[in-house]
Amino acid sequence: MKPYVIVGGGLSGLAAAVGISSRNLPVLLLERKRILGGRAFSLREPVTGEDIDNGQHLLIGGYRRTLRFLETIGSGHLLSIQRRPEILFHHPVRGFKALRLPPLPSPLHVVVGLLSCGLFEPIDRWRILRAGIVAPALRRTKGTLARMTVSDWLDAAGQSDEARRSFWEPLAVAMMNEAVDVASAETFRRAVEEVFLGHWRNASLAFPRAGLSDLFVHPAVDFVQSRGGDVRCNAEVTELVDEEGMITSVRTKEGARIEPEAVILAVPSQKAAALLPASLSTYGDLQELSASPVSPIITIYLWYERDVMPHDHVGVIGRTVQWFFNRGRMVGRHSRYGGHVSAVISAARDLVNFGDEELTRLAVEDLVALYGPEAGGVLHRVVLKEKRATFSLTPGVDGKRPQPVTGIGNLFLAGDWTATGYPATVEGAIASGERCADLAVGVGEKESSSEDQR
Repeated sequence: MKPYVIVGGGLSGLAAAVGISSRNLPVLLLERKRILGGRAFSLREPVTGEDIDNGQHLLIGGYRRTLRFLETIGSGHLLSIQRRPEILFHHPVRGFKALRLPPLPSPLHVVVGLLSCGLFEPIDRWRILRAGIVAPALRRTKGTLARMTVSDWLDAAGQSDEARRSFWEPLAVAMMNEAVDVASAETFRRAVEEVFLGHWRNASLAFPRAGLSDLFVHPAVDFVQSRGGDVRCNAEVTELVDEEGMITSVRTKEGARIEPEAVILAVPSQKAAALLPASLSTYGDLQELSASPVSPIITIYLWYERDVMPHDHVGVIGRTVQWFFNRGRMVGRHSRYGGHVSAVISAARDLVNFGDEELTRLAVEDLVALYGPEAGGVLHRVVLKEKRATFSLTPGVDGKRPQPVTGIGNLFLAGDWTATGYPATVEGAIASGERCADLAVGVGEKESSSEDQR
């Protein structure tokens, strides 16, 4: 039987490979780089001997496909999920305040959680509720939201500067990796509903207890290979041969020619645009999408003699760093350093060209402002910049995201940049890969049925 060829070994490609392998069908995954995981992998830091991620990722209990994927590949135990949702913030005036959501039916859990939260004044708690987070107003305005930025919507909803600064903007930047005056209000709406208007467990934070490669990549590869699949790195696809509306051959830079049952392109939009035939109706939108701006994320890892952060996480309001994570507690592995903190700056377009020393200084200043002078005693640091972390999800760009079907019968598009309904998240990438796996297997089943009839 011809293999199902998956081009790209990021999370969407791995999810597609696992989805097809779970049906005991032959899989061939081709990744042009030497490592798998796309923008979600870990590496060994030579000084400390610890694994660090190419960017700190935060998952939530509402990522149902992600959680199911981890259970399938056998690494679900490496994720620690809050028993009840609690998001800790630090306000420049009010100090540490937590948003806690009780185990009540939706939307009562959000009503009670917001009204009891000391992060903002009572009038702003009501403003947030009236804005639509627990009311149908947020859904009634779908058509309008498709043309609005998050900032446009907040203005129209009458949100105060304090409500914006202390709630909406931290939420939007974390979910969208983009500034509120640029990000799509419609996509933000869908993300807010997924997290806050579903089951109360959806908003629980989920902390990886291992590096991303141990959580996602290695167990996924083991799963595929244990079922006879083939995973190849340093294998760059250069051409897809299209004959009579089907891909009949996949060609690699090394000269290999593979006849596929179906092909899933799980690569960045730029690479997909380079491989797709220009005759496809989706080609124009894909070209435009691949040329759209990107939004970077900076992660700064800080090591200390002892644990300087008494919390697992904290969202920071009004400073440079948006989130601090106590990675020493999360991962729980011992090194010669007693404390390990990661600092995250999303939508970091204005800072991505700063030097490592300056970025470290900014992060340490923020950590000292929260936890005192002991947080200034950094022994070692690593700064990682994911310059193309996500595409900039503006109102115009959101409508250009392609569906998985391409117009070629056995060719499908996967990735967090496709029309997943989510921002560019882990959940979107995995959902996209699994959907393409279902579509590709459907093509193979039709082909087998036709051969049986002949």
